[in-house]
Amino acid sequence: VTDSVRTTWLTKNSLKYQINPDWRFIAKLNYSQSTSSLGEFYNGSYTEAVAGYGYRPVENDRLNVLMKYTYFYNMPSAGQTTIANTAAAYIQKDHIFSIDALYDLTQTWTVGGKYAHRIGQVSQDLVNPQFFDSRADLYIARLDWHVVHKWDMMLEGRVLSLPDAQDRRSGVLVGLYREVDSYFKVGAGYNFTDFSDDLTNLSYTYQGVFVNVIGKM
Repeated sequence: VTDSVRTTWLTKNSLKYQINPDWRFIAKLNYSQSTSSLGEFYNGSYTEAVAGYGYRPVENDRLNVLMKYTYFYNMPSAGQTTIANTAAAYIQKDHIFSIDALYDLTQTWTVGGKYAHRIGQVSQDLVNPQFFDSRADLYIARLDWHVVHKWDMMLEGRVLSLPDAQDRRSGVLVGLYREVDSYFKVGAGYNFTDFSDDLTNLSYTYQGVFVNVIGKM
């Protein structure tokens, strides 16, 4: 039996500041550093830093826009395994730029969309990393229907383009939501695609039923 000592530091921070009645600034920083007495191969590191602006003009509150930048770095430790005694996956570092928008056409219908671009790199060697590009573009078109009091239906068309992998995926997502109050709703639905709208997630395991919670600024 080999004894080892692991030291892990973790911090989680968030910030929200209302610049004026129309604009809000949001930010968060999640950081973790883990070292092992067994050596560098067993170390781990994680950083997620986000800065964004939310726009909802007082004179036209039908419009909601969120512009966001994300820096993401993940070097998993060997304790995160897929096969016994093998390191989990890869080192990943990303710069992601995104914009989301929703506009209320009427009290019943809302249209929206999202565009996100990832400038990313991935390495499968944890000790002597050799990175290769992993760019991605995500396009989403969305339609919301306010069915009855406090109930909404949602339909999204999604396209994920991966130029470095020469891959392109598309499909739809449907959902039904219940409004809890003016700023909070919960729902469930089905994702007919196999990818997430979170471009830091490189897995394709998202097809199927989902449960979601949404908060508004």
